[in-house]
Amino acid sequence: MRFNKLLLALPVACAGLLLLTSCDNGKSQDGNQLPKVTVFKVQPLNYTLKISLPGRVVASQIAEIRPQVSGIVLKREFDESSNVKAGQSLYQIDPAIYQANYDSAVASVASAKANANIAQLTLKRYAGLLNTKSISQQDYDKAAADVKQAEAAVLVAQAAEHTAKVNLDYTKVYSPIDGYIGKSSVTEGALVSAGQPTPLALVQQLDPIYVDMTEAATRYNKYLQDENVIYEPAKGNNVELFFNDGSKYALPGNIKFSDMTVNETTGTVTLRSQFANNEGKILPGMFVKPQVTLGYIKNAILVPQQGITSNRQGQYTAKILKPDNTIEYRQNIEVYTGIGGYWVVTKGIDVGEQVIVTGLLNLTAVEMGKPMKGQIVGDPTILTQGQLDSIIQKSMK
Repeated sequence: MRFNKLLLALPVACAGLLLLTSCDNGKSQDGNQLPKVTVFKVQPLNYTLKISLPGRVVASQIAEIRPQVSGIVLKREFDESSNVKAGQSLYQIDPAIYQANYDSAVASVASAKANANIAQLTLKRYAGLLNTKSISQQDYDKAAADVKQAEAAVLVAQAAEHTAKVNLDYTKVYSPIDGYIGKSSVTEGALVSAGQPTPLALVQQLDPIYVDMTEAATRYNKYLQDENVIYEPAKGNNVELFFNDGSKYALPGNIKFSDMTVNETTGTVTLRSQFANNEGKILPGMFVKPQVTLGYIKNAILVPQQGITSNRQGQYTAKILKPDNTIEYRQNIEVYTGIGGYWVVTKGIDVGEQVIVTGLLNLTAVEMGKPMKGQIVGDPTILTQGQLDSIIQKSMK
């Protein structure tokens, strides 16, 4: 009889044990079902901070070829749309009048030197006559003054000769730099004038070549403030160049300088990058899409944006699932930037912590200070380094 009662009691005891076990796995102590959540497990990643800026190509050197004397163009001495060297002759202006002026100046120098020689000989004779009192002191002083005037006349004639020689040399127009020369604005027989506003041709140095980029002054100033604080600045060739068809230029470039003057109209600053261009694929005037690597954030913490919310004070907040399944309401989280559905968090969340990303609507009580536990559904999600690099690359397109 007692044995039968034991047999009857055994199923009841087992059912009670299973019920307690079920309460421990899926219910809170008050008997309510634990809220189900999914979590993201934070991994340390290396984040590359890149920005894409509008850019326009400009030549590294530009020389506008203008005549320095007036005259008729006798000959164009270069092939249009070709490369020229510094010192190469480009135009020949009719030298006839300038050659005549130079010859006249040379003769004037010879005449002035002859007059100076006569004045010096006269002064020497007067010196002997003065000793014998054959002439007056006044006559001697006048002879000495004539010598100085004659010597000054020689200097004036020599200066005129030099000017005439310079003007004669200017009848040949040379390229001041190495570079590419386009079409000529004049032909043989054209009359040109010294200092005319329209250049005869344009010589541009295309290797290296510059790309001028613009960025909002406020953002650029923020980048400078965060340098060596949030991120380590990139060094060396940190600029990649993309053309409008999406193709990438093979060689990277570097930042040559950044202008500290803000454009009053657009509120932007100019950054200039430099690229090697020995094949001439980058042409002045092109609009391009440079990508600048500002720097790197080592062991960066990235969290899905749905896991970060904000409170009434505008502070970023998150709900962290602890190892014992209790939920912590984390406030005062600091976010640096966002990319591809993720926030880069600089303060408030540590590596290895599990951030709740779904089921947040059932956890509002924890914001009021009520202790809560949660039940994980599935495995924690993570972000790998390869996935992050792919997100960064896609965000630049």
